[in-house]
Amino acid sequence: MAIIHAMEGTRTQDQATEDRIFDAANAVFLEAGFDGARMKEIARRAGINHSMLHYYFRTKGQLFDDVFRRTAKEFMPPILETLRADDDLLSKTDAFIVRYHETLRRNPHMPAFMMQELRRNPQALGELAGSMLGEVVGILQVDIAKAVAAGRIRPISAEDLIANLLGLCVYPFLARPMLEAVFEAETPAYDQFLDNRPETVQRFMRHALAP
Repeated sequence: MAIIHAMEGTRTQDQATEDRIFDAANAVFLEAGFDGARMKEIARRAGINHSMLHYYFRTKGQLFDDVFRRTAKEFMPPILETLRADDDLLSKTDAFIVRYHETLRRNPHMPAFMMQELRRNPQALGELAGSMLGEVVGILQVDIAKAVAAGRIRPISAEDLIANLLGLCVYPFLARPMLEAVFEAETPAYDQFLDNRPETVQRFMRHALAP
């Protein structure tokens, strides 16, 4: 019995260590990207030595793949859940804008990280998202056709709608340093600007889609 408890304690400790490593790696990769990240810095933030880090993750590539997969998958399920809802298109776009913005507020470095790594490996997102990307387009095509037929919106392709939504949501995070300089905004003022973005984007999209 004591042996079983000891084994369970070891598994719990191993999981806790892996979680600390992942949290540290997630922060470092999001800040520095794959090329700029250093395993020693990840180990330091995780509170372990370099040898222990290599015990859990033998290479930086292996650790990065795990972080990238989890990061990419954090985006897709909320998007699909929102799009699968039994709502009209405009209600879905409103909900998408809010949920996507909340995700970006929690992970402000994510857009730059995703862009950088997709340039480095363009196939990565497709390999991870798989059929989910096709499902997103398919759902929107059906919803758009219904909304156009009912006279609620003007015709637009699913691809254009996705590009418009992502661009309006992501750009203020991706271009924050430049926009802060253009606006001559300090951090609190820019944070307030970001807080107002969901309502601004919702209003903009409804006007843009109006027949």
